[in-house]
Amino acid sequence: MDRRLPVRAGENAFERVMGILGLIDLLPESMSDEDVEGVAAFVNPDLRNTVRGLFKLEPARSVNVFFLKSVYSVLKKAQQAREEGKKVVLIPITFPPEIIFAFANLVPICTELIDGLAVNVCAGQGERYLDFAASLGLPDSLCSSNTITIASLCMGNTLTPDAIVSNSVGSCDPNAKVHAFAADYLHIPQFILEKPIGESAQAKETYFRYLLTLIGELEEFAHEKLSERRLREVLERACRGAELYREIWEVKKLRPCPVPNIFNLTFMATRAQLWGTQEAVEIMRRMVEVCKEGMRRGEYAARDEAARVYISYIPYLFDLHGMYTWTEERGITLLGDMLTVQFFPRVDMASREGMLRALSEIAFEMPMTRQMGADLMSVRWLEDIAYAVEDLGADCCIYLGHHACKHAEGSVSYLRREMMKRMKVPTLILKGDGFDRRFLPMSMAQDEIGIFVDKVVSKKDDPMRRKRP
Repeated sequence: MDRRLPVRAGENAFERVMGILGLIDLLPESMSDEDVEGVAAFVNPDLRNTVRGLFKLEPARSVNVFFLKSVYSVLKKAQQAREEGKKVVLIPITFPPEIIFAFANLVPICTELIDGLAVNVCAGQGERYLDFAASLGLPDSLCSSNTITIASLCMGNTLTPDAIVSNSVGSCDPNAKVHAFAADYLHIPQFILEKPIGESAQAKETYFRYLLTLIGELEEFAHEKLSERRLREVLERACRGAELYREIWEVKKLRPCPVPNIFNLTFMATRAQLWGTQEAVEIMRRMVEVCKEGMRRGEYAARDEAARVYISYIPYLFDLHGMYTWTEERGITLLGDMLTVQFFPRVDMASREGMLRALSEIAFEMPMTRQMGADLMSVRWLEDIAYAVEDLGADCCIYLGHHACKHAEGSVSYLRREMMKRMKVPTLILKGDGFDRRFLPMSMAQDEIGIFVDKVVSKKDDPMRRKRP
């Protein structure tokens, strides 16, 4: 019995997102400032800050148009999957999509990508789906970045995944619980890649055996044997993307920083949905070209650079203009966040086992899985953020709290204390939600960030400032 509650065709999050992306697919990559403002004036008011956030900065404009067209292309393949005898697999942002792309008969869709798109391109910013989830009896303590997509699926009249693959068990309980609920509600299988606690050689070997079990289950589900040739092609593209990622990381060390703030989001979404594809390589290559051209011309988004900020958790993504463009206009460089701290291993392409071991290490070290699934979460989180802050030369950290992440909420005071004690780096703590604007409006977040930068960061090296006894 199908328990989903039907909605009218086109009202579901996925279909609404595809409708808007279909329009973006018609846009030229070279748009003028007038074109951008024309698009912003044409769309629903809830979408205007998305248009300005993605396209207002001219050097980043063509990259983000190509990025959205690439996302539209892979989601279109998901729509057509069943006609071609393929299956759609829903994955969380903590799971490497290259594992799914290695199968010819599987197409991945990242839960958080659909959620982020729904929040940024749909009128109402996904609130109707959160409210529907509450009407089902789901607690509001679940992660909004998963719940919007899952609630949309449960409403029916939409593309339904054929399976869910998750590795968030043990690292993000709200994420794991909402995916488990979806699998039960939609009557589809869920495949789990569980992460052992700890980082010992034994724990990693156990994780590798778990991955082999998962691969076997996916082979049976997809009705195909994982091709060594296809696996090698996917990993070669993933490795090329990793090389370009490292180039951008090195460029971020320059003062002022020539990397547009919005590229943090572009990379995050590319890593979550497209990694292992040629489109991902092309997006990364174009980002590197923009950064190097900015260096050559001496053009910087935040030229005065009043502050170099590292976001110690995840950004707020319900207002891209307010998050990324506004900070640049205030002279604030956003160097990255927890999801942009990536550790890509060397890959032995000579054998199937070598490539599978590399995939195991990639999955083991995925953001959030790495920090929140560690034996001492607060310590691993602190070490990774401290590494990024020191290597990139950040002046401060900003913790943009997400109300569902109780594990982070319980450790953020430790993070702030240790960052001050070890590195003399102040940390601002804000409480809100990454995808639901109702918790902390962007205007209030901007007020807090502006005061923090002006009163704390800009003055922390002032020799005339009175020191506390």
